[in-house]
Amino acid sequence: MIETLAENLAIRIKRANREQTASVAVMKFALIIIINFCIPISASLLIGAVTGKVAETAIGIGFFILLRMISGGYHFASPIPCMLSTAAVTAIPPHLTFSELWTPVLTAGAFILVALLAPANMKGYNTMPEKYYPLLKFISMLIVASNFLLQSQTVAIVLAIQGLTLLFHNKDKEVSKA
Repeated sequence: MIETLAENLAIRIKRANREQTASVAVMKFALIIIINFCIPISASLLIGAVTGKVAETAIGIGFFILLRMISGGYHFASPIPCMLSTAAVTAIPPHLTFSELWTPVLTAGAFILVALLAPANMKGYNTMPEKYYPLLKFISMLIVASNFLLQSQTVAIVLAIQGLTLLFHNKDKEVSKA
């Protein structure tokens, strides 16, 4: 479904400007990535808006995406589980409440996971040279450590979940660590 939509959009874009656009295949690939990103994020923000938690949802999304980009993590083989899990990870945490004790505990757990495992599953999913992996680990640790100051329950949950994705390795791509 998403591939068909992306292909149809790519064909329309190509027809509109044949000389100044990339090939249909390249545009289709890019559009699939954009659609796979926009659907769960839009759904989460919509849920947040309906429930009065749009700010918390947006903050959770920001932290999740930022840490995910820097630390890597497990990748699903197909887009539907990826979109569903992203929507769940970003839409549910703003609606959870728990004891204040759990915010630093979850943040510390996420910090330990990124300190030990980040970056994970990066090869084959980005073009970052491995010489920068120690920097990615350090930045990942800073992102997580910032929640020791913020003390956000939503952020603690999404950081912990993202930290857990570092535990699982993709078998189809080579895995590397700093």
